[in-house]
Formats: sequence, structure tokens, C-alpha cells
Amino acid sequence: MSRVLIIYLSFVGLTFSAVFCIKPVENPYRDPYINYRLQKNLEDAVLESGHKVSCKEHTFTVVPIIKELKETPVGYTPYQRVSAYNLTLSVALKDGKEEKDFSFTVTYSLPTGSLGDLPRRKAIDNILDIIYIEFVQYFKRRY
Repeated sequence: MSRVLIIYLSFVGLTFSAVFCIKPVENPYRDPYINYRLQKNLEDAVLESGHKVSCKEHTFTVVPIIKELKETPVGYTPYQRVSAYNLTLSVALKDGKEEKDFSFTVTYSLPTGSLGDLPRRKAIDNILDIIYIEFVQYFKRRY
């Protein structure tokens, strides 16, 4: 009896879920890593909120837009080189009806030049992991 109820509830949950089409990220900053991570975060958030991702007819279209990507120096070495930054990322989700903004700031350090882009990417990951929770709540509440 309990298996039948579980199967029935799963079917009902899938029947009433919305279908979303997530368009490519509009990014004026030419950073392919942010595009990749934001697209993946949005797809995961839609799926976790109980909806589906597909770009067929009669779907809700979501356009992610990067509004701001700003790195502000906040720490210097004794040799007057920047060693720490505040990274601010603002993202907007635009569907046909409205635009919702999400924004967060994290600090990251660049102790040596040999690390290259890795601390910056980790800071982007941290921001998107924090905003991810807000994405899930947005899709649950909105649709």
C-alpha cells in the first residue's frame, strides 16, 4: 500500500512541475568560467526545486544576466602589490514578467602569482554556492 502511495505522489509531483528553458548567460565581462558555473547552477536549482529543464514550446524562459562583476583591491604586500580582493557579483534572472536580482561579495587573497586564476575561480564558486540557495527558493516560490 505504501509503495502505491509513493508512486502516486511522485507522479502527481512530476505532473504539476513547471518546465524551464535557461537561455545562454548574457555576460558583458567575457569570462567563460562565470558563464559555465552560472548556467550549471541555474539548471541544478531548477531541478532541485522540483521542476524540469527543457527548451521546447510552452516553457518558461529564463535569461540570466550578469549585471556586475567587480574586483576591489583591499590588501597590499610590503612591496605594494595587491594581495587581497573583494569580488562582487550581481546576477539578474529575467523571465517575461519580471527581473529578480541576486548579489553577493566575498574576499579572496592572491598570496603568490604562481596560483594564477585559481583563487578568483574559487571566489566565484563561493559566491554562486551562496546564491544557489536563493535560486532554489526563487524557483520554488515563483512557480
